[in-house]
Amino acid sequence: MPEARSKTALITGASSGIGAEFARQLAARHYNLILVGRRADRLSAVSAELQSKYAVTAEPLVADLEQDAGIQSVEDRIAGLPALDLLVNNAGFGSDKTFAEADLAGQLAMLQVHVVTPNRLAHVALPGMIARQSGGIINVASLAAFMALPTNVNYCATKAYLVTFSRSLAAEVAQKGVKVQALCPGFTITEFHDQPGQGDFDRERSPRFLWGSARSVVADSLRALDRGQVVCVPGFINHVIRWLARTGLVDRLAPVFLKA
Repeated sequence: MPEARSKTALITGASSGIGAEFARQLAARHYNLILVGRRADRLSAVSAELQSKYAVTAEPLVADLEQDAGIQSVEDRIAGLPALDLLVNNAGFGSDKTFAEADLAGQLAMLQVHVVTPNRLAHVALPGMIARQSGGIINVASLAAFMALPTNVNYCATKAYLVTFSRSLAAEVAQKGVKVQALCPGFTITEFHDQPGQGDFDRERSPRFLWGSARSVVADSLRALDRGQVVCVPGFINHVIRWLARTGLVDRLAPVFLKA
């Protein structure tokens, strides 16, 4: 009997937060990893941690996904693999200014990272997955996909795009052995909300019950992917918020709490 092939996952935005947690939990599942990010030192640290703890291969790949050359380098790496079993499109960033006030270059960079990059990487990865009738793609969207929030115009819009993109793509490949998921976490305790320019939510002044851990978000995502669940909203409170968003209440209240 031939020896089972080791699985490989590629994760963007893997140097911290949800991306690094995906790396840890996939390493625990014995995946070899390609870790994509802009911070070489952080990628190297995560890589060394995982290789030491789980005896897997964890390759750091430094790439700026705001730039075509950075996306191309990741496309080339995927194309050069014997097989890619899981693609996690996690890289992203937020905004804390109204659209009129924001730097347009930054808004267009958000479209590049949140929309163009997942499209390009999925387009390279999918043919091999379909040929093997096996594989998965996780697009990390957000609970904001179901809302219209001031100072987060393109964040909400791009995350909503990722949900629709994932649902439609999942329908295309469902009979071809490939799973696609849109992961829609709410407030998650990572570095994301600690960085300037990432939004108006202050973790110290927000109710604790709104915040979940990266560990639980990723665990929910991987369990949902195993089940073939296309849209994953981790955590009970986030399901409640999503329901409220459907009523329009969140959109009406958002301007009260967010500067616009």
